[in-house]
Amino acid sequence: MLWIEFISMGNITMAIIEIIGYLGSILVAISLMMKNILKLRIINMAGAFFFMVYSLIIGTYPIFFVNLVIFLVDLYYLYVILTKEELFSTIHIDNHQSPFLKAFVEYYYSDIKKFFPKFEREIFQSSHVLVVMRNMIPVGFFISRENPNNKTQIEILVDYIIPEYRDFKNAHFLHKKEIKKYKKQGYKSFITQTKNGTHKDYLLKMGYIQDEEDNSLYKRKF
Repeated sequence: MLWIEFISMGNITMAIIEIIGYLGSILVAISLMMKNILKLRIINMAGAFFFMVYSLIIGTYPIFFVNLVIFLVDLYYLYVILTKEELFSTIHIDNHQSPFLKAFVEYYYSDIKKFFPKFEREIFQSSHVLVVMRNMIPVGFFISRENPNNKTQIEILVDYIIPEYRDFKNAHFLHKKEIKKYKKQGYKSFITQTKNGTHKDYLLKMGYIQDEEDNSLYKRKF
């Protein structure tokens, strides 16, 4: 009957409205868990947008204006983050007993091991170690060496960035700089290994190609 169909349609509409409200709440909650500021702003802005839609539908205009302000603030800081000119540099660490290096590794050790399970402190002794600096803040380190099985390759043992600065700006700067340096020295490619899904995605986005026989092996030609 017509009135039954009307009630059913009304229930569906209310369900959709509630989903929009819940989605906004979930996105805001998720944004507060983000360590990466860029991700925090994007997800928080999306949450504010859904709250704006929800509040307009149900007619709660004070909630709409609060979330409009949040949306605009997030949008502003996203613009600042994405357009800000940043200074990148590297520092070569000769002293593998460096107090700074020891303190850095100790603080981020569990996170480093998550991406590089074979990492141990002894790796510094036979490798080329670079600390990655971003606006004069140490944000990670890059450990490499000549591949003992192929003298034309540089093996990347660790390419680690701390969670707060984990975007592709560091990677693009570092790879461009290191490729230019190693190319002049006669090397032809980077090679690295990983079984971590997140790190695999990162390598593919950075132009590495997965080996056909060994799916944990990745290579990027210069």
